[in-house]
Amino acid sequence: MTVSLPHRDEVATEHTWDLAHICADAAAWDAEARRVEGALPDLASFHGRLGESAGALLGWFDAWLELRVAMYKLLSYATMAFDQDTANQQMAALRDRAIGMFSRFMAASAFAEPELLALDPAQVEAFLAAEPALGAYAHYLDNLQRRRDHVRSSEVEQLLAAAGDALSTPYSAYMMLADGDLRFADAVDGAGRPHQVARGIIGELTQSKDRALRKSAWDSYADGFLSLKNSFGSLYAGSVKSDVFLARSRGYASAIEASLSASNVPMAVYDTVIDACNRHLPTWHRYWNIRRRALGLEQMEPCDIFAPLAESPAVSYAESVEMICAGMAPLGEEYVRIAHAGLTSGRWVDIYPNQGKANGAYSGGCYGTPPFILMNYSDSLISMSTLAHELGHSMHSWHTNRAQPAVYSDYTLFVAEVASNFNQAMVRSHLLAQGGTREFQIALIEEAMANFHRYLFVMPILAQFEQQTHAWAEAGEAVTADRMGDLLAELFHRGYGPAVRVDPARDGIVWAQFPHLYSNFYVYQYASGIAAANALADGVLRGAAGAAERYLQFLSAGGSRYPLDALALAGIDMTAPEAMDRAFGVMAGFVDRLEGLIG
Repeated sequence: MTVSLPHRDEVATEHTWDLAHICADAAAWDAEARRVEGALPDLASFHGRLGESAGALLGWFDAWLELRVAMYKLLSYATMAFDQDTANQQMAALRDRAIGMFSRFMAASAFAEPELLALDPAQVEAFLAAEPALGAYAHYLDNLQRRRDHVRSSEVEQLLAAAGDALSTPYSAYMMLADGDLRFADAVDGAGRPHQVARGIIGELTQSKDRALRKSAWDSYADGFLSLKNSFGSLYAGSVKSDVFLARSRGYASAIEASLSASNVPMAVYDTVIDACNRHLPTWHRYWNIRRRALGLEQMEPCDIFAPLAESPAVSYAESVEMICAGMAPLGEEYVRIAHAGLTSGRWVDIYPNQGKANGAYSGGCYGTPPFILMNYSDSLISMSTLAHELGHSMHSWHTNRAQPAVYSDYTLFVAEVASNFNQAMVRSHLLAQGGTREFQIALIEEAMANFHRYLFVMPILAQFEQQTHAWAEAGEAVTADRMGDLLAELFHRGYGPAVRVDPARDGIVWAQFPHLYSNFYVYQYASGIAAANALADGVLRGAAGAAERYLQFLSAGGSRYPLDALALAGIDMTAPEAMDRAFGVMAGFVDRLEGLIG
């Protein structure tokens, strides 16, 4: 029986997020947008004056930050109001308007960094000494000085800012192609019944007990992307070339150096992450073999990676909230109280799917607002884990915004994925400690391994893929769909080992299924994040002295420290391999437990 999703206006208020915490309504948004648009030209009055005095510099920071906070609120409201109902053309127009305003804001403020870097460092130090309020910007200024050699003249910076829209065209075109134009043949189950295949439901189809349906759906999904492989290949090649252009424009030796430098992460950290993921491939090979035996197969195919080994229990939203809060109890009463309120009466969460709602899940909001969570909750263990993950992001934002000024309210992805995966590790450990039925324990371990598969298997493989594609572009070599397919198929072949049969064409097109690759050298941070998260959770769960308190300090640091320094607050050194090895140790423990349960 087909279940019809409700229209947005049919969803109960208590199941929706409360965007009135950002703007009362669209009319209030419009009034604030007009105010901000009217204030943008005022930023030009600071051009050429940042070195006049400490007061002038403080005046710039105050004016710039006030508009930046206002811009993020406008963008957050418009984006989330659109995502809750993408058929709402009024909200689509607001979102487009907000994106355009943000580009104009960036262009209007682009003169500041070159002008600040033109100041003598001794003069900046004198300003900091003369005006105590400037002390809040000391880390910002230090980070700017660190990038001195890669910030161009005011004119070039304004040109690069203005080029942002054009350089983002490959990503925009990719999303239009993948979401709007791509079509998939129906999958057919073991009884010969057709099933629609779409990006939003492919995960559900590949978790079916029916192997014929899993295989048919996997093939259909891959074949859809293969049918447009040259278009996807051209778009991704354009994105890679944009990365190379921007890196060279700023004097970096490579695109990967430019990307890592933005977070002050040395290349050695990237190498450590990738090396650990390759060293621990035998653990994955062992896991695939256990799954193969449990499924009764001579050899698995990628469509079998998520085949259920046990019946997964139904978990209501209310039950999820209680499970999550119980799992997070080691962090203390305040953390649990704030989280519970946000998930319930505080209306941080837009809980259930409705017609036109964006797929997936994310944590949103900005400085000066509560955090928000978009969900498409489906009464499942995976939805519970997803909610725990997004709550990790939201509580990171909550602690950061309470402790830090607006200038440090943003934190990098390198640390963002730590908080989200930490929550999943804590809740998972709590539930496994409760015991429960054999089926429940297997389902929990399967959920854990699905998470590790994405973060410690697929993402590191994609990281190696994008490192090679960028190296091709930097050497002036062709970046083509066929060449990329051959590369990725070989990486998967090495990763899966003998227990899983790789289809070179269909596994080779997986790169086209990940929009993440349009943010260069983004994906390796999923692996570093889950590794740090599991190492931190291990310390808290063992009751190590001060572990919980150090973790909360990390959450509160926000962007006030470089990512590696923020993690060091919690006792994690990502320049060494130990955190990665501990994460794989946790994963190996799940594999051991699964083998014991399956027999």
